[in-house]
Amino acid sequence: MSIDLAAYFSQRYQQEQQKKSSVGPFITISREAGCNASGLARDLVRYFRKKGQNWHFVNKEIMEQAARKLQLDQSKLEFKLELEHKTHLDEIVWAFGDKHYKNDKKIRETITQVIRHYAFEGNIIVEGRAGVSVLGNVPNGLHVRLEAPFEWRVKSLAKRKLISEEKAAEYILETDKKRKILLEQFAGKPFSDIYFDLRINTESFSQKQQIELIEKSMELKGIE
Repeated sequence: MSIDLAAYFSQRYQQEQQKKSSVGPFITISREAGCNASGLARDLVRYFRKKGQNWHFVNKEIMEQAARKLQLDQSKLEFKLELEHKTHLDEIVWAFGDKHYKNDKKIRETITQVIRHYAFEGNIIVEGRAGVSVLGNVPNGLHVRLEAPFEWRVKSLAKRKLISEEKAAEYILETDKKRKILLEQFAGKPFSDIYFDLRINTESFSQKQQIELIEKSMELKGIE
């Protein structure tokens, strides 16, 4: 039986275009430690819902679903992603001591699948979890980075978490390092080569203003 290759490839192209156009809308929020991304995500959801748009946000749910798919305890999954705490000996012990051992590639693939599933469903805010690295080339999304001067973040976190500024500073330094590694791990390139659509200095803008900046950026980018 002969095949009309032109018609076949035309159909495949139309299917891919239809698939691409059905993605999103979605937002990813990356942040420096001490910038309140969770608070912003919750307020964004409330803002969109008041406008009749049924948005949601996810963070820990991504790791919970990935852990279930991999048949791993979530704490072990988190450990696997903290490369600076992992040694060659850890790998050997875990590989021979856990019947559900999974390598880094399989873990990254599973987390990527979970994040992309959320994005394709649309009306979702992905907070952290290397969302920009996974979804950077997916259309109909906005990638936001929250930043602020170190001292401001220390004071803000200490006040929000009711801890000393010394402990806040330690947490920020350690967490920034982990998040940078995670982003690079999923992107496969240095952090300096990862680009965001919108960078916001959270010292300069209130949470309400941050929402306005995000909404305007979505409008300018044609995200629907």
